[in-house]
Amino acid sequence: MVRDRFAHSLAVATLVVLAGCGGFVGAEPTPRERVTPAPVPTDAEAYPPGISAEGVAASAVTEAHERQLRDANYTFRSRQRVVGPNGTMWVTNRTRMVANGVSEYTGRIDHRVVEFPLGRFPDPIEYWGNESVYASRRILTDRTEFYGWSRLDDGPREVTSLPLLGRTLGATSVSVVDRPNGVVLVGTTLRDPARLPIPPYLSNPRNVSLTVRVTDSGLVTRWRLAYTATLENRTVRVTRRARLTAVGTTTVERPEWVDVARQRMQARSDD
Repeated sequence: MVRDRFAHSLAVATLVVLAGCGGFVGAEPTPRERVTPAPVPTDAEAYPPGISAEGVAASAVTEAHERQLRDANYTFRSRQRVVGPNGTMWVTNRTRMVANGVSEYTGRIDHRVVEFPLGRFPDPIEYWGNESVYASRRILTDRTEFYGWSRLDDGPREVTSLPLLGRTLGATSVSVVDRPNGVVLVGTTLRDPARLPIPPYLSNPRNVSLTVRVTDSGLVTRWRLAYTATLENRTVRVTRRARLTAVGTTTVERPEWVDVARQRMQARSDD
């Protein structure tokens, strides 16, 4: 009798212990015991076209940038500053609005010349164009001195930032340093100084610093280029900043002065 009771108690205790180990007896786990599978890690990172952890292909980056803007509306702004031994010598601001690639565009160029060895026109210039016509005017303080008007037999003028961007990337060795949204490219070494776009009268670019922001889709939204150069035996520092904004929302309106430019040009032809 005692042996039977002992055997029965041992069997019950064994079942109780095994009941707490569902993996052994096939019991369903309680909700607390359910575990969500972790995502499988991967070593492959997605980079914008032309960019990888190993290097940057300048031509592929500019081609991807061009594809993004081929039929887009956008606003491009840039500022170039030349600083010499006595301070700022020359500042150029550019604003350009583009519609449907380059089907229609308008812009303005402002120069501020404080000190420069050769003569330059500091007056603002405005321009407008489409696939067949280009018009411009130079603005003086109280009046407009010159209007330009021409028909484009060979297609629209090159008004995009692609040549500048392509030459800058091609002239500088760059690498990926950050991935917030897209990538940030940084370069401090010139591999082809002759390709670097620099203003007239400057030579021997060196001590370069380049930062470029590229979205995941390949659109270059902004960049900053700085370098040291020589101007008539003087050392100057050049800084160019550029950014792309209002992509898809920019509107281009035909300025009223375009009709005046056309009339002036026709009057010259009749003389």
